[in-house]
Amino acid sequence: MARPRKRGNKDMPANLYRGDGNTWRYRHPVTGKFHAMGIDKAKAVAAARKLNDLLTPEVDLVSKVSGNVKFVEFSEQWFQNKRRKDGKPISKNTKDLYRFYLTLCQEKWKDLSLDAITLLMVNQHLDSLSVVPSNQTRSILTEIFDLAMSKGLCPDNPARLTQRKYPNKIRKRHTLEGLQKIRDAAEPWLKNAIDLALLTTQRRIDIINMKWSDIHDGYLHVAQQKTTDDPEDAFEISEGAGYVRIKIDAELQKVLDRCKDDIDSPFIVHRTPQRKKRDGIDGEKLHWTQIDKQYITRNFSKLALSTNAYPEYTGKQIPSFHEIRALAIFLHKKAGRSAQALAGHSSSKMTEHYAAGHEIIWNDVDIGIALPFAEMT
Repeated sequence: MARPRKRGNKDMPANLYRGDGNTWRYRHPVTGKFHAMGIDKAKAVAAARKLNDLLTPEVDLVSKVSGNVKFVEFSEQWFQNKRRKDGKPISKNTKDLYRFYLTLCQEKWKDLSLDAITLLMVNQHLDSLSVVPSNQTRSILTEIFDLAMSKGLCPDNPARLTQRKYPNKIRKRHTLEGLQKIRDAAEPWLKNAIDLALLTTQRRIDIINMKWSDIHDGYLHVAQQKTTDDPEDAFEISEGAGYVRIKIDAELQKVLDRCKDDIDSPFIVHRTPQRKKRDGIDGEKLHWTQIDKQYITRNFSKLALSTNAYPEYTGKQIPSFHEIRALAIFLHKKAGRSAQALAGHSSSKMTEHYAAGHEIIWNDVDIGIALPFAEMT
């Protein structure tokens, strides 16, 4: 595991280690391979310092003098330069998530250098978190220490040696009977959101972001939130994310017609709030008719409890708005329709490239099912 140098080796430059007997060896900061440096300590030290200057030029002057690099400084540099695997900028949602989990680590190890953070320390921090935050933090730390190893700033990666946690699924799936109880008691805007989610299989964020301007040429166009929000990547196609163009059939048209009312809103699913000037749960500015993502979740959950839609479930077992997606995919498959393109899932890498006119390649899909509820209002 990573550990500070022993007292007798404090004067040693990074990447220089004792070998067998009186020999010295140098660990290449990029490849990780060791190279023999002979038995002359002075020559080995001088050579290691020259190699470090050549192979790790990014290390700042303070770090060169002190002999170590602080975790906070290095991890912050990683965060600022973080990109997706394809080189595109990460989305705002992903960046905010990284910022939150990274800050917890930086506060915990604010005075420590990279090579002073041990496997035990990382395990203790991960064990203090629940399953999802623990796994996301582990992924972030693994990337940071991999980069640090490549620069010769620590001998190994303590995060990679930890074990990933596997959650026991608590939340149950929706049934048609349970969902209908919730829907029957819902306000019109929430009933519309439920029906759109069931017909289109889209996520909560994509449902509340649907606009009337997304409807043209007989299709509802959904640029799923999984795509990057970088304005320079307006025509991007990325693995696992989709531009879905849903054909508006008679069933979907019924729901869209029901969404139209006397409220002047650009959003298909909307409501009149108590006050017009407001911020979302993440601090983003919302249109006065726009539904906040946490608001729809809270209202749905309250109805699930008040209607006793699932009397056999308790606490976190009660399915949320998000679980409508699973039921929708099941119903599409049961009807003999493929839900993969509609849901925006990708089982293999998308191979489409930009067209000559740099137009988005939309995936054309049909709804394929009718709303299964007993009554349409």
